[in-house]
Amino acid sequence: MNERLTRPAPDQGDPPDISSAVAVLAPRGRDAAVAGHLLKKEDITAIAVPSLEALAELIERRIGVILITEEALSGVGGEAVNEALDNQPSWSDVPFVVLSNGSVTNRSARATRQMDSLRNAVLLSRPLHAEELIRAVRSALTARSRQHDARGHMEKLQQGERQLFESEAKFHAIADFIDQMIWSTLPDGYHDYYNHRWYEFTGVPAGSTDGDAWSQMFHPDDREKAWGLWRHSLKTGEPYEVEYRLRHRSGEYRWVLGRAQPVFDKTGKIERWYGSCTEIHQIKLAEEQRQLMLAEMNHRVKNTLAMVNAMVSQTLRQAENLQDAQSSIQSRLGMMALAHDRLIKAAWTETHICEVVEAALAPHHSGNRRFVVQGADLLIGSKQALALTMALHELSTNATKYGALSIESGVVHVSWSIETGDEQDSFLMVWTESGGPPVAAPTRRGFGSRMIEQALAGYFNGRTELIYDPDGLTFKLRAPLTGLTQ
Repeated sequence: MNERLTRPAPDQGDPPDISSAVAVLAPRGRDAAVAGHLLKKEDITAIAVPSLEALAELIERRIGVILITEEALSGVGGEAVNEALDNQPSWSDVPFVVLSNGSVTNRSARATRQMDSLRNAVLLSRPLHAEELIRAVRSALTARSRQHDARGHMEKLQQGERQLFESEAKFHAIADFIDQMIWSTLPDGYHDYYNHRWYEFTGVPAGSTDGDAWSQMFHPDDREKAWGLWRHSLKTGEPYEVEYRLRHRSGEYRWVLGRAQPVFDKTGKIERWYGSCTEIHQIKLAEEQRQLMLAEMNHRVKNTLAMVNAMVSQTLRQAENLQDAQSSIQSRLGMMALAHDRLIKAAWTETHICEVVEAALAPHHSGNRRFVVQGADLLIGSKQALALTMALHELSTNATKYGALSIESGVVHVSWSIETGDEQDSFLMVWTESGGPPVAAPTRRGFGSRMIEQALAGYFNGRTELIYDPDGLTFKLRAPLTGLTQ
């Protein structure tokens, strides 16, 4: 049935959503009114447009479809329409339904150029059927709707890309800021990411430890253990944790704590592994030092107890009465306590010989310059310091009872020096008493003598000598220079 476009439609105005509306531009006759009526019958919103300039505005506002007559293309404002078409976003291509006269012979050159400029146009020859018009419009609206759907999908993709970019930017900002080495792998354990801290610590070029190359950074003694635990985690999905030595950019190996956790998808399948390496080198060294210190303390306590046991037993056997034994034991224990105080201040490793001599002689000073001390301030080990303190205490106690310190005029000279030898340097300490009563060799050797002659020599890995000269007692200690700290 061939229905003429003769019935007008009332002016509807701009609909709320013009993306599903049809702009009608038919400046001659009753085409605009009839088209509006037919569209209204099909629940399609029509917008009557007075000019090409007004049509250009609707194009910019993303009108759904444009229904235009051939003669309208010759009107003023074609440049505005072309500009609006050129400015459409990439997803938009507004469709035209052009009502032509059925022949190009009567078409003006301007109308021809304008029609050629339309990129998405369908020509319907007049007179035409109403059904043909409605089908053409509906087809154009469907295509336009798909453009909007594509736009929505594209915007979601773009939004997802922005969110992903922002998320990755945040991750990199955090991963590169913290003072830990961060890395990640594919589900099979292939390393494909390290943060800046990893490259800063190792000093290797970026990408050089991707894949399995990271294992070459381990200390050879730790490589098998670390790899075994990593393979177990990859197989079972269990968290990974291991301590190993990692090669630093300086070339030395430092202790680190390696950890990793898998990330699962909704089905429970591993998507990625994220891990970290935390430097614990100082903690490991401190732990090792603590263990060494405990072992050393245990050894020293045992030595001290053995010395106390020997001192007490020898003193009790040789004392004439319990009062003398008590006095001797208290004096010797007090001197040992002073020696231990000096060693504690020196962290039980080494101390200075001047401090040891001063502490040992201090209880026996009675004014009037009774001691003359000369020697360089050398370092001696803790065992040597303890033995020397006890030996000087025994010599001072003996001098106070029987030797140079028993009378006002007596003096004790204590000196030490380093002697250069052909094979090794040696240490010499000399104790000389003068101005005291005549000296005679003792009839028996007590704890003090054995302490001086045997224990002291053993601790210094040297030799000792007691010379009972009638003018005064002389004691000599000669040892390798290395014996001071061994």
